[in-house]
Amino acid sequence: MAARMQPPYFGYGPLMDKVLIVENHRSTLEQIRAGFRDLHHFELLTASSVKTATDILAYTRIAVLATSIHLPQGDGLDLIALMTRKYPSIPCIAILEKDDPKPWFIDRTGHTGVLYYLKKPFSFGRLASAIFVGLNLRDEGQTRNGMTMTNFLPLLAIARKTCRMDIKSATRQKGICYLEKGQLLNARTAEHEGDAAAKQIAEWRGIHLSFSPLADINRQARINVDLLALAKATWEKSAPQADNFPASLAYESRTGARIGSKLEDAFHKHAGILRTAKGYKGLAIVSGTGEVLANDTSYRADIDFNAIAEMANQIYTDCSRHLSRKGLGRCRGLSLHTEQGILLVHNTDMYKSGNYRFLALMAEDGNCFFIQTQLKTIIPKILSEVAMPGGTESKGLSAKKLF
Repeated sequence: MAARMQPPYFGYGPLMDKVLIVENHRSTLEQIRAGFRDLHHFELLTASSVKTATDILAYTRIAVLATSIHLPQGDGLDLIALMTRKYPSIPCIAILEKDDPKPWFIDRTGHTGVLYYLKKPFSFGRLASAIFVGLNLRDEGQTRNGMTMTNFLPLLAIARKTCRMDIKSATRQKGICYLEKGQLLNARTAEHEGDAAAKQIAEWRGIHLSFSPLADINRQARINVDLLALAKATWEKSAPQADNFPASLAYESRTGARIGSKLEDAFHKHAGILRTAKGYKGLAIVSGTGEVLANDTSYRADIDFNAIAEMANQIYTDCSRHLSRKGLGRCRGLSLHTEQGILLVHNTDMYKSGNYRFLALMAEDGNCFFIQTQLKTIIPKILSEVAMPGGTESKGLSAKKLF
């Protein structure tokens, strides 16, 4: 079904960013729709085929594209290639199936930009977090140089692509790659052919891609290097998905029910908005005993939340004890300002529904007011979606009561 042209906007409120999800599995799409109903930061557009998605892109300016790789009547690579030509700075999320291999890039430099890999099964929180990251990178200008060839190359192997691929770089270099069932047969540039051309193309940035059928004359293999080597990547070893909450960190209710996965899902679903704040470094939710139950960090930050949680719990306990002795009541939260940054601690133990602390880290010049304001909004939302200790659901929590 062709998409209709969007009417002009004459309202006074802000236009929400539009996110296009292309997914042909109905159950997955319904789960994503359900998640977006509770997340009011975006307008959701959906498609189940390459044609429908192309029609939407023809008339609608989107902020993020998330597409499955395996689609009827085409594949997600066709859509991503279209994005490189028409909207090169818009973040794209490549959704891999459970049995697809996922690349791990040995050199992480340049892999935090336009293209992000997300493997099924994933929680909605992971998808929401990936969307927020992409928008944050876009707003910081990190995506304006477009997609890198190394980041795209593994998709050709995953999709087992058979085609001629024409590539143009940001510096107007041109090249051609010939592929059959995800194997690179040959490559050509103005200066080279074969391995040398493939290595030259792999270094290009700001790429524009287009696919066409592979002619029989070009089906002879003339190259020795493979796509993954060109991408400086390996396939990730089979491991539990990040969305499956580690048993060692799973928080158990008094009834013995594990809520880790649900907690992490809710956490990532709502915490991603903080990534848009200036100076944001990370956020964690910890139990009353100091266990880190879920955490999120900026792509620039390397944070040991286990060590920070232990320190913050000790400081909070000492503050609370001394304040109580002075007749000032129990400590609800605190902020620590150092030369390296700011740590915010918010406590929720006044609730029967759960004893949690939220730890937020930001740079010294970070937008503390924005993060404080957002925490007042997202903490009740996170808690309201989680079955808390005691087996009860936290309903309609008031931000006013939290702080």
